Formats: sequence, structure tokens, C-alpha cells
Amino acid sequence: MSQLILCTSKVAETPFTFLNTKVEIYTYEELCFYIYNNTILISKSTLSEKLFEWIRDELGMNELADKLIGLANKATFVQDLLIEILSAGNYYTIEEIKTYAEAWQKYRKLDMLHREKMRADGYLAYRRYIKAATFYDDIIEKADASADPVFVGNIYHNRGVAAANNMDLNAAKDFFMEAYRLNDNPDSLKSYFYIVAITSDTATLRTEIRNLGLPDEYLEEIMTEIGESKDDVREMTIFAMLQRAAYNKMNKDMTDYDKRMDIILSELKDDFRSQAI
Repeated sequence: MSQLILCTSKVAETPFTFLNTKVEIYTYEELCFYIYNNTILISKSTLSEKLFEWIRDELGMNELADKLIGLANKATFVQDLLIEILSAGNYYTIEEIKTYAEAWQKYRKLDMLHREKMRADGYLAYRRYIKAATFYDDIIEKADASADPVFVGNIYHNRGVAAANNMDLNAAKDFFMEAYRLNDNPDSLKSYFYIVAITSDTATLRTEIRNLGLPDEYLEEIMTEIGESKDDVREMTIFAMLQRAAYNKMNKDMTDYDKRMDIILSELKDDFRSQAI
């Protein structure tokens, strides 16, 4: 979990793991933070006796565990149980919990495609690219001609990010171009050219840019942006690593290119093992 959380409650000896995101939590405060920011990724099956007994045995919160067990078969929505957890301590204020409840009232009023996009985006944020891709593919299949083209374009863009991070570069290129056709977003077009840069040479990239009516300066802009990305590739997403590697390749720095590609392939193997469940 990326945010610093001040913990005042008991620290568990054994963490509770949310299997779909692989996030481990050790305290009541961490549980609250995860719930508040990831409700869309929490299913009713997650709110099982395994979690309730962990709250009892590891956190020593017997009263909360008893309440959750009693509510489990009565609660209409997952959020009812989650609000019970959030309300059991002092990590969030009453006003913050009220805001949380109102946000999920609005969420339930969204149409199915928008709800699924939020869930897919959640998996994408946790680098669960295979899970995210499955959701995005489902949305693309369900979206009809009446769907907002910008919304569908954004789905294609995120699907491209998932594909790129799984090294499915040809598919990623197609997804980004379709995204740009629908959403007219310059970020989607740049992502398309990033993939072209990775999979071809400078001459091909320049030709692609010219074919879309863009000036030659656009090539320099793209390569400058890639070159100014973070140097510590181990903190970057695989897609960002690929962009940086493309910059090295275009500038004939094959030593650094090979080094970065080795890191990418190693991380891909680790990511695939963790996602194939």
C-alpha cells in the first residue's frame, strides 16, 4: 500500500491477503484504507468467515467480528458490511464515512458498463493486467453503437495499456489507434507511436507520423518525453519501461536497451505467475 498509514491498533502476526489484488494488510487502519479506496474490487465472497475470524483472532476486535457474522446473511449490499467495518474505529470520521456511503449510492446508479470500467481500472491500477484485460474485453463486446465513443475509446486505451504491459505489442498498437479514432485523445495517439517506436525503426516511425499529417517535430517531441521519463526502471510499469527502452533503441544505446529489456522480461514472468490464478 503506497500511502503512509498511522496505525494505533494491534498489528497482526499473520496478514490478511485480498487474493484478487495480492494486497496484504496487518492492521485495522490498513483494512479501512483498503476498503475506502477499493470497494469496487471487494466481492461478497471476500467478506467471509475467513476475514471475520482474522479480525477476531489477529486484531482482537471480537465485537466487530460478531457483528459482521450476524450481518453477513442479512446485508443486501457488500457496502453495508464495509460501512460496519469503517464505523468500528476512528480511522475515518463520521463525515468521511457519510461521503463514502453517498459515493457508493451514486455508484449503484451507474449503468453496467461504467461500473465494469471502474472495476477494470482498479485491476489496472494494481497491475493485474490479465484480469483488467478480461473486463475491458467484456465491455468492448457489450458496448453497442449508441455508446459514447469517448467512453469506448477510453476503454480501448486502457486495454492497450494492459496489452502493452503483457508484451502483446501488436495488439496494443491496434487498441491505441482505435482509442484515438474514438476519443480523439492525444495521449492515445502518443501511446500508439510509443508502440511503433518499440516495434520498428526510426524511419518507419517518421513515416507513420507523416501519414497522419503530423509534422516531423512530433517525432522529436515523443522521443524527448520518453527520454525524460524516470531512470529507475524498476519503479516503472512495464509499458513505461518499454517506452524508455524504445528511446535507447532509437538513440543506438543498445547496451542500455538490452539491460532494460532483460528487466522487462524478468518482471513479465513474475507478473504472469502472480496473475494466472
